[in-house]
Amino acid sequence: MDILGKVNKVPGGIMVVPMLITAVINTFAPGALKIGGPVTGAFSGYGAMAFIGALLFTAGSQAKYSDLRLICSRGGVLVVVRLLVAYIGSWLTIKFFGLDGFCGVSAMAITILLANCNPGVYMGLMQSYGDNVDKAAMGIINLIAVPATPLVILGIADGTGFDYMSAISTLVPFTLGLVLANADEKIRKMFSTATPVVLMFVGACLGASINMKAIANVGVAEAILIAIHVFVFLPIMIASDKIILRRPGYAAVAATCLGGFAVVAPSVIGQSLPQYAPYVETVTAQMAVCLVVSIIVYPYITKWVVSKFGSGAQPAQRASVGLCR
Repeated sequence: MDILGKVNKVPGGIMVVPMLITAVINTFAPGALKIGGPVTGAFSGYGAMAFIGALLFTAGSQAKYSDLRLICSRGGVLVVVRLLVAYIGSWLTIKFFGLDGFCGVSAMAITILLANCNPGVYMGLMQSYGDNVDKAAMGIINLIAVPATPLVILGIADGTGFDYMSAISTLVPFTLGLVLANADEKIRKMFSTATPVVLMFVGACLGASINMKAIANVGVAEAILIAIHVFVFLPIMIASDKIILRRPGYAAVAATCLGGFAVVAPSVIGQSLPQYAPYVETVTAQMAVCLVVSIIVYPYITKWVVSKFGSGAQPAQRASVGLCR
């Protein structure tokens, strides 16, 4: 019974399939993953940060000091372009439509949509299609995968500061893995096969906070947000990857996928910036819809880009995970 082979036929399957399984469980039997003990720790949102920390450590352990320039270049360009587009989108919406936005799409919704990313899905797809530099770039991309990012963008005019601790908490496990593995090659070898195992649990934990019923709530506003993300924002990200970095674009697609913090961000923003409080409930529901669509669609868009423009993984590496045919 070739379960792993079937999982590997799904783009980023080692992470996406467990995520979809726990999402379905959370949708129809939400209490099943909250019985406590190891079940809750390993297969619910409570364990997500621990496994993401482990994933950052393993990503760092596979990076070499000589790769740091490339890592910062690839990850840095995608992060800077994303933040720039998010700021411009937020500014234009507020400038021409106010905080209310247009057609039910508020300035808060636009900003979160453009500023948020999903490092877990990114790493799952890079495990299939990327090289070691792409995988290590997760340490850079993860810097903006926090609710503080859209908060800072929206609150620049109010003097809101940057949450430095969120950046430090991302860099510490990555740097620790980098230093230890470069000091002892045996450590690098030991963790070389750990990423797929950790990814499986990251996917399970992230999926446990997703409600698939959100997909039934698609309205005009949600359709507009999804269209902006896929048909406007995504081409910009791919173009930046291809033009600036001269890369195939698959990493840009993977880094564009929406993350779970998109659903958390509205509450954080509403508490910190009172002028956005009236939009919290609506934007939370909108982000839930966009999240579900994103985690289903973006792995297949990544696979399509790889089929058209190639990937960073060597043929032997792709064959070993069975995800690119």
